[in-house]
Amino acid sequence: MLRWIAAHGRAESGADGRPLVMRGIVRDITESKRAHDESEKLRRELAHSGRVTLMGQLSSALDHELNQPLGAILRNAEAAEMLLRAPEPDLDELRAIVADIRKDDRRAGDVIDRLRALLKRRSVELQPVEVESLVQDVIALVRTDAAVRHVALDFVVASGLPRALGDKVHLSQVLLNLIINGMDAVSESQEGSRRVVIEARRNVDGMIEVAVTDSGSGIPPEIAEKAFNPFFTTKSSGMGLGLPVSRTIIEAHGGKLWAESNAMQGATFRFTLPVAEGTVR
Repeated sequence: MLRWIAAHGRAESGADGRPLVMRGIVRDITESKRAHDESEKLRRELAHSGRVTLMGQLSSALDHELNQPLGAILRNAEAAEMLLRAPEPDLDELRAIVADIRKDDRRAGDVIDRLRALLKRRSVELQPVEVESLVQDVIALVRTDAAVRHVALDFVVASGLPRALGDKVHLSQVLLNLIINGMDAVSESQEGSRRVVIEARRNVDGMIEVAVTDSGSGIPPEIAEKAFNPFFTTKSSGMGLGLPVSRTIIEAHGGKLWAESNAMQGATFRFTLPVAEGTVR
């Protein structure tokens, strides 16, 4: 059978600098390697389950996002069919219709591509990621749900922000979870005051910091850290896995995820990411 071996050693030299002897140790780490692999597999399965759950929460909004362009394509196709029945069809009008159909097709395709990427089972693959593009893609997924809930979504990005080193799919999952939690937190607030703000900037440690702030009632201190414990939830229909999985994903990126209750109103969830090499500005 295959065994995993770890070796560590050093050479000892004499007064003249010539090597005299090599000392070291060789250990069989097969069991610890197997345990590590099983832990990684479990983490991937939990992350994938979390993404499927998030998509279930957004199913009605995503249905609307797909039905709009598909409905427009059908109406334009019917209009083109009517024009073609004329003895001398208006070619300019037909070109405009074809352009609209192409635009709506791309819009529906973009939604499907995002869904396919999020639902795919995969491990963390670190690559340079444009934070602004990442946040905008996630906002596109929750935009309809936010409109139905009467929640204003804002995004503020610092100028000259470098790219982060991360996995776009897994980071999208973290952002989706934090934004949906923020919208849940403001659900009891009056219409017009429901707000979730996403901010991205460099912090004092040189890391990229992303913050999701809601205008809800805040988080009691005794709950702030418990919120990251597996299966702890304050929602009647929650599983209590969203935040623990999100923290695991961020830590796998070399960052941190934590919660703060704001002095005036609401709560903020922050996470940090390393800067991708060669993108410092």
